Amino acid sequence: TQPTSGYSPSSLTLAINRRELAQLVNLPEDVPIFDGIFTGRQFRRRALPDPLPYDPERAKRLLDEAGWRDQDGDGIRERAGVKAQFTAIVAAGSVLEKAAVYVQEQLRRVGVRMDVQTLESGVVWERVYNNGEFEAAFHRFFNSNEGYLKFFGERSPVGYRNPKVLELVNATHETADPDIEDGIYAEVMKILREELPLTFLFPSVETFVAHRRIRGLSTPFRADPVWFMEYLWLEDGSQQ
Repeated sequence: TQPTSGYSPSSLTLAINRRELAQLVNLPEDVPIFDGIFTGRQFRRRALPDPLPYDPERAKRLLDEAGWRDQDGDGIRERAGVKAQFTAIVAAGSVLEKAAVYVQEQLRRVGVRMDVQTLESGVVWERVYNNGEFEAAFHRFFNSNEGYLKFFGERSPVGYRNPKVLELVNATHETADPDIEDGIYAEVMKILREELPLTFLFPSVETFVAHRRIRGLSTPFRADPVWFMEYLWLEDGSQQ
């Protein structure tokens, strides 16, 4: 998640090479990178907006424009006497710890110091969801209505407050029309891409095994044979 210390919302995301990070944690080369939330149908149809690119030079310009500059030559930016420095918590021994070390180096290159504090996973959960005791955190984001309300609701653990986003997420409970739901989330994605309260590093990846006769599966957008049965067929032409 992003720290809330006056940084330009997208500057830290632009500073992170998320494609390289995905390879570092052994994810498939074509794993999708995205900024925002979406429905399962939008994911299957690949109807996702292009993510912010890796652009450290643009990240530096945004930090400069926000008043964060390295005045004393120590490699760390400051503004009004405050260093561009924060601590990120992460569960010890998790894949996110490896990601945190990588992000730490990426941010250092644009003049931002991120210290990494490893904790037991239960402690991280408690501090993120219950106590709000963190500046930044590497944690799983749940791509579901429940997860959206948790992160973007009135008690958002990241301190994000946008009544319009909450109104739109709640509106998805009032319709059973998938086209309307897709339209609502497309609007939410536009807002989140502009304000970017979170940095989405990489998606969670699961492994499935299917018989070679089953056709229609594809990685990564239609890899789960249970969820994507409407797109599948058997090699001999029978329907599944």
